[in-house]
Amino acid sequence: MAPIKEGEKLMLLVKRDSRTTEEIADALGLDKSYLPKLYKMDKLPRKPLQKAIAVFHVPAAYFINDSENNVSVAEGEAVYGAAEKRLQTENNALKQEIARLTKMLEQEKSVNAHLAEALVNLSKRH
Repeated sequence: MAPIKEGEKLMLLVKRDSRTTEEIADALGLDKSYLPKLYKMDKLPRKPLQKAIAVFHVPAAYFINDSENNVSVAEGEAVYGAAEKRLQTENNALKQEIARLTKMLEQEKSVNAHLAEALVNLSKRH
């Protein structure tokens, strides 16, 4: 298995970050149009590499292309960007809709029970 390029490692860090591409590019002191070029590089230039280490709080060893060096980054409770936030928002909205519909069903069951009782009472009168 080929080792992951330094540029690809940078891309992974960017993708999992909750900031926008523009915010990350600003933090790295780069134009956002330069990021895709960096993603394709086997080795990152010294300045962007140093900035990435500082911005993403990873050890320098994270970027080393040594297949024997299996350094991983502890993610803790990292948020995986805007997609996860959007999905959480949608999930919460769906949960609220389910709760609302469940309440409506319970109300309908109650109304139906009262109607059934009223029909029984009416049939007893005649």
